[in-house]
Amino acid sequence: MDWNQDDELQAIFRTEMEERVPRLIDGARAMIDGTLTAELTELCAREAHTIKGTAKVMGFEAIGNAGGRLESDWKAVQDHTVDASAQLGRQFLAVSERLLGAVEADPAQGTAELSEALGALIRGEDPPPPGQSLTAVPEPIVLEEAPIDAEAPPVTPEVPERDGPGLIVIDGAKGDTPPPDPNVGNLGGLLSSTETFSSGETTGVDTAKLYRLINRVAELRLDAEALSGTVEALRLAATSSPREVASLATRWETAIHDIHSAVSEIQQQAVTLVAVPLSTVTSTVPGLVRFLAKKTGREVRLEIVDDDIEVDLQILENLADAFRSLIVNSIEHGIENPEDRIAAGKPAVGTISIRAGIDDGRLSLSIGDDGMGLDWAALRQTAVLNGLLPADGEVSEEQLRVLLFETGISTSPTHSELSGNGQGFGNVARLIRDMRGSVRLETESGVGTTVTITVPAFQSLQRALIVEAAGRRWGLAEPAVLDRFSILDADRFTVAGSQEISWGDGMLPIGSFAAAAGLSDSEPHRDVVVVATQAGPAALAVTSVMGVREVATKSLGPLVSGTHLITGAALLGGGELALMLDANALGEANRQSRAGLVPDQLPRVLVVDDSPGVRQIVAGALAAGGFDTAVAGSAEEALEIVAAGGVDGIVVDYSMPGSDGIALVEGVRARSATLPIVMMSAVAGRSDQDRARAAGVDAYFDKSDFREGALVSTLHSLLEAADKGREANAR
Repeated sequence: MDWNQDDELQAIFRTEMEERVPRLIDGARAMIDGTLTAELTELCAREAHTIKGTAKVMGFEAIGNAGGRLESDWKAVQDHTVDASAQLGRQFLAVSERLLGAVEADPAQGTAELSEALGALIRGEDPPPPGQSLTAVPEPIVLEEAPIDAEAPPVTPEVPERDGPGLIVIDGAKGDTPPPDPNVGNLGGLLSSTETFSSGETTGVDTAKLYRLINRVAELRLDAEALSGTVEALRLAATSSPREVASLATRWETAIHDIHSAVSEIQQQAVTLVAVPLSTVTSTVPGLVRFLAKKTGREVRLEIVDDDIEVDLQILENLADAFRSLIVNSIEHGIENPEDRIAAGKPAVGTISIRAGIDDGRLSLSIGDDGMGLDWAALRQTAVLNGLLPADGEVSEEQLRVLLFETGISTSPTHSELSGNGQGFGNVARLIRDMRGSVRLETESGVGTTVTITVPAFQSLQRALIVEAAGRRWGLAEPAVLDRFSILDADRFTVAGSQEISWGDGMLPIGSFAAAAGLSDSEPHRDVVVVATQAGPAALAVTSVMGVREVATKSLGPLVSGTHLITGAALLGGGELALMLDANALGEANRQSRAGLVPDQLPRVLVVDDSPGVRQIVAGALAAGGFDTAVAGSAEEALEIVAAGGVDGIVVDYSMPGSDGIALVEGVRARSATLPIVMMSAVAGRSDQDRARAAGVDAYFDKSDFREGALVSTLHSLLEAADKGREANAR
């Protein structure tokens, strides 16, 4: 909801502004008169901070920006980094006097008077007197016609070579390296660019940090040149003495080590350029809590711990909505009325606590309250009334947790203006899932509820647990991984015909990672991974755990996307990749697999491509889309698999070394006229496509096709049509 459109909340905001703005005006006038005290300076900085926070919570962006500027400038005066002058006082006064008028104006733009006064403060200019605008109407430009025979002024042929003020000249020769191709590494369009949550935003940068980064890049370039020279020397010395070769090899190893260290340092320095304190978000919480408490008639005390840690700006921007939603939920549905709390033996004032921490690149943020807690029985009754659960039969807490996070079901009989449509938990879960994080809910009736969010602290430094299953590499966002251990170290039991392990304070059913990913599982299991899901921890057996890696993650291109299970591909370096899986979707697939809800026999599709990365991505997407898969790296290998039988469809690349995709299609059509064949390419032109269709291809896709999930849906349609054709022929 737009809180600035709520009349009651707007009245509360206006009242608070009327209380705080006069104190800013008093401080500005004291600065002008030379009577400013340290106590009044501190008060003004605090009032400006509160105005900034409450205004941004309410959606009054213009007032929030003005409050933020006043806060930073008042703090600068307080820290004696800026002198308290009469001119600065007049600038403060002009902005402060125009704040109240902006309450009735457009929330985003404010008033022209406030904008001009703020501009004068930022530029260090004298502010306009009340009622007068800084915006002057420019004199019209008059163009006069020059005489036809007039001579043009001389043109300087070259710009003089001189250093302007503040200009830094970096010596270096221009290389002949071509500009980087932004499409390199996207596997022909099957992957998007390296994943970001937002782009195009302007971020303030500490100049000192920027120049340290520039200097380190220059050092890295020199290290790379040294390595290049050493490699060339090693090549020339191949016929020389072993001692000389060994010496060059040592220099090579040293250069590689230096480059690795430099790249790691550059990455860390670059990350700090977009780091902001968590208080960027939490600073608005006190204002939010005050408004909500007044609106709902609650009495609330707020505790915030460790919000000075620095986090990626993109992470915070995406956390803000989930954060606000959980605060609203705690006050409206968690904290009781004072009378009810006293009757329950609790203090009249409820407590909301916010705690933050960073561990191994993971931000953990918990929002807890000492309210009434979740009523699972009431939640079950609501689910039954809404047709989400059967009226008879037992329902586990695990099933209710899934409903809570997937549907956002609420026990509240009505939707309020504060909590919106009542789907708070569902919206939070979706937001955190999109951020490759996890959500954990702890609640006890009559005691309270705590929701803990775990997400990467920095988007560009994602850490993933890499595992091997079904002969392929897979990745899980580290924040979603609760535990990993050797299967030999686990206490295993057979309960009702299924395997369970002892973990924590209870037992966990153990499932097959490969089966949950949609693949046949014939390899032995050596390790177990426990992941956090919305329904609780899930244990999955894998062939092996390869360890935690820092990865660059790319989203899937539209053609192979459309499944909740696969979230992207993690580039491991050296041309290797691992498909990233969503822990919640993996846990749900595991539950369905263990419950026997997955068909025993799935249609088998052969994926043929000379690129291992393409084979893994396409096969993984098809497995998540309901297919069994096989892979081949050449037309010859594919024909052998087809000849062996058991293939229901083929996805083949157009361009491959040796016999290309067309040759494979012709070979398959010599055996079967009805086997569905889909061809993909990133290079084929119109004539190539015509040639493919003439050879017998049923569907053709460019690898960068923008239709989401088109490959999976097309294969299902082709296989369904083939089944109907066989049934018709059988009659």
